[in-house]
Amino acid sequence: MTDVMVRIERLRRPSCPTLEIIEAIPAPGAGAGAPLLLLHGAFSGAWCWQEHFLALLAAQGRHAIALSLRGHGSSEGKRGLRLTTIEDFLTDVHAAIQAMPQPPIVVGHSLGGYLAQLVLGVVPLSAIVLMGSLPPDGLTLVGPRMAFTDPVFWTEGVLGSAGRSKSATELAALDILFGKHMLPVDRIRFARQMVPESPVALGQTHLPRWVLPAQAAGIPALVIQGAEDRMIWEGTALRTACYHGAELARIPGGSHFFMLDDTAARAASLLVDWLRSRHI
Repeated sequence: MTDVMVRIERLRRPSCPTLEIIEAIPAPGAGAGAPLLLLHGAFSGAWCWQEHFLALLAAQGRHAIALSLRGHGSSEGKRGLRLTTIEDFLTDVHAAIQAMPQPPIVVGHSLGGYLAQLVLGVVPLSAIVLMGSLPPDGLTLVGPRMAFTDPVFWTEGVLGSAGRSKSATELAALDILFGKHMLPVDRIRFARQMVPESPVALGQTHLPRWVLPAQAAGIPALVIQGAEDRMIWEGTALRTACYHGAELARIPGGSHFFMLDDTAARAASLLVDWLRSRHI
């Protein structure tokens, strides 16, 4: 990956927070296909893609850009994050898409996958890839299920959105998010980069809204689920794939944040192979 260039840019907009963009550019002459826009999930930032995934994609010839939504990563907007809405996040996503040279492949993780689904039929896309993504109905069903099956994880998420979470070293949810195979030192390092999430936006994800199926929009779709993801179960991923007429792939050993664990390279190759097979 020595010829891959990774750089940090700023997306500046009038009257809106400036957003962090982390861009991975393939070696000269190696790039092919539509660019990828990577959307992170709740509490996270573009950093989660920078650790492994951006360089893995660029090494396989894909131009990839990771966006930090307002209030996340190094983007502006942290002071107003508590009142940030899903519509605010969608404004950020639309701005990033409009700044790209052609309709992108939108890759969304968790909450980012929910946002990716909400832009279907609204802006031109080349494809959509949902990784450990919330289903089309958001947290309507997943939220109550987590409260029942993993109450400690659910409680820590509620406290995190209220800005009252424990320190990263005390969170019981780290095993659920990052998997039992990740080194403890890495789990702590990633957890320390997380931020409190907007309680308004999280609340909105519990209220179902209309999502255009990717198949109806004529957009190729792929759903990828980590086989050891305790947040997005296989049945949830299957439900998402059926709704969108998408293909479903599972990553053996993958956690919820499988772009950060030791299955990242397998997931990146699966994604690139799928795009190549469809000449996207």
